[in-house]
Amino acid sequence: MTQRSLALDSLRGLAVLAMVFSGIIPFGGTLPAWMYHAQVPPPDHVFNPEVPGLTWVDLVFPAFLFAMGAAIPLAQRRRMQQGWPGWKIALSTLWRGLSLIAFAVFLQHCRPNILDPDLGVWRWWISLLGFLILGLAFGQFPRQIPIPIQRGLNLLGWLFGIALLSQLTYADGSGFSSSRNDIILVVLGNVAMAATAVWWLTRDQLLGRLGAIALVFALQLSLDEPGWVRSHLNFSPLPHLLNFAYLKYLLVVLPATLIGDGLWQMLQRRESPELTPGWTAQRYGAIALLGLTWTLTLLIGLQERWLGQTVAIAMILTVLTWWLKHKPYSPQERLLSQWMTWGTYWIGLGLALDPVQGGIKKDPATWSYLFTTTGVSIWLLVSLLVIVDILRGDRRLPWLISPLIETGCNPLVGYVAYLNLILPILTLTGLREFINAVTASPLRVTLRAMVMTMLVAGVVWGLNQLRWRWRV
Repeated sequence: MTQRSLALDSLRGLAVLAMVFSGIIPFGGTLPAWMYHAQVPPPDHVFNPEVPGLTWVDLVFPAFLFAMGAAIPLAQRRRMQQGWPGWKIALSTLWRGLSLIAFAVFLQHCRPNILDPDLGVWRWWISLLGFLILGLAFGQFPRQIPIPIQRGLNLLGWLFGIALLSQLTYADGSGFSSSRNDIILVVLGNVAMAATAVWWLTRDQLLGRLGAIALVFALQLSLDEPGWVRSHLNFSPLPHLLNFAYLKYLLVVLPATLIGDGLWQMLQRRESPELTPGWTAQRYGAIALLGLTWTLTLLIGLQERWLGQTVAIAMILTVLTWWLKHKPYSPQERLLSQWMTWGTYWIGLGLALDPVQGGIKKDPATWSYLFTTTGVSIWLLVSLLVIVDILRGDRRLPWLISPLIETGCNPLVGYVAYLNLILPILTLTGLREFINAVTASPLRVTLRAMVMTMLVAGVVWGLNQLRWRWRV
């Protein structure tokens, strides 16, 4: 019986590839503001924390977080089925979180845009070496390779990584520093450990999980005010790597674990979701379209700050949601109906909190941002579940979906491949200068970013074919 959700893989892959695409698009051009983070608008792209709004770029990180949270019940239930003792699961969770943080630190030390420019061509070779080291240290290799040899390759990667970090120096004259890290992966590592612990304490307890979400909200709210929360909990020996403030993203991840619980139930009932006698294919199609409509409505309305109109449309969409989800026939339909309710609820909560903290903002993340993007992520997963798992049946996956699933199955490669593999190769071969010269216009720049993103998906596909997956 399969224990993977292709819809969840596709959501994770969508987040990774969208992250890559948004990072390749150059600043300073004539692209519209919705192609960038809302708080770094064109033409100057100067960060302004006072600018509210929500663009598709702002959705990428919480969607990535959400996919991670939804996968927690799947991974933990699988370990329970395999008979893992509690102490082994706890150590595995701790190791996974700390490994992700170590990954984040090493990666940032080997990024070509972080390395000393005075290194010249060696900067690109070091970036390539960093890609190989990460692949060794965190790689899972084909089953034909004996486990002891795989573990030896992992250890070799760690040793090579430590040796490399001990030799590198940077433009400011400094060497290794824990403050030089990839903040996205550091946050993921912190939240993964905390969310897994909460899931274990509240598994099979809906009210307990909701209570944990409320407690996280209260603690993070108090963290901004003088008192015992700030003085006692906001302490860390390594504040750049382990920080209580990062746990505000549990407000995305913990609701995701509720969806993950349902995904596990769905995967246990049948090898893959399918049409049932209750809802028609037309209704499922309408549900998928409704999820995309929710997403577009919020992106346009909140970015343009048409709040009254957005709330009015949200009320209409809520009525449509209620109409489409009524009278679920099968367990699958009851789960989808529940998720549609959850998605609508979190969006409503986010819209209600938009006036707080000066409007929805990604950085620093406002309550409206955390709750709204949680609801959008739920609806995106619902749409993908309908498209990928239900309506498809026995047909082949749509060509647009397959790269998302491939990337979602090996997300760390997708996250690293452009800056540490593709860009160095293009630079060292001289192709980068040629490509930049023939793609100077705004339209061509966007097309170039799309092609580079497709190359990233191709690299992930290639490593998947080799059964070389990166795991923490």
